[in-house]
Amino acid sequence: MNKKTLALVDLYAKSLVDVALEHDAVKPVTDDIKAMLAVFDSQKDLQSLFATDSMEASEKAKIVRLFQEQASPYVTNFLEVLLQNERESLLYPILHSVSDQMSQATRKFDVEVRTAVPLSDEQKRRLQEIVEEKFELQQDRLIEIVDQSLVGGFVVKADNRVIDTSIRRQLQDLKMNLK
Repeated sequence: MNKKTLALVDLYAKSLVDVALEHDAVKPVTDDIKAMLAVFDSQKDLQSLFATDSMEASEKAKIVRLFQEQASPYVTNFLEVLLQNERESLLYPILHSVSDQMSQATRKFDVEVRTAVPLSDEQKRRLQEIVEEKFELQQDRLIEIVDQSLVGGFVVKADNRVIDTSIRRQLQDLKMNLK
């Protein structure tokens, strides 16, 4: 994507974020955006079809209209603006940009935690407290991923920051120090 297109994506996203914040509609707009992203993420072909000219604009518009049926009024209006301006091909990157900008504006982020074994409810609660304190943010969702290659410890990612206390990382550091 070139700089001009990126600027356009960010401009569209900013307009929806501003409307959501102004009208105290952050939750419904965020829920709609996450639902649409989930559809795109579950249907990888849809992402590429929207981004190329291989799918006709009328077909893209039909899919956008399906999203409108389930969306809040602000998102429905936003999608209509995209259709009128023939920007359907930018829908997926715009949705990602809205999600990122909304998180930045509200300081509420998804937190990804990788562990070698599943976390207990108590560990999840303690982890949430640590993350909110260290990263100075609020947790939106906790995305737990079990990764046995970590051996032990955990890796936490939120707001483009990482805390890595895994045994795998410590062993890598030790290996590098021994060279």
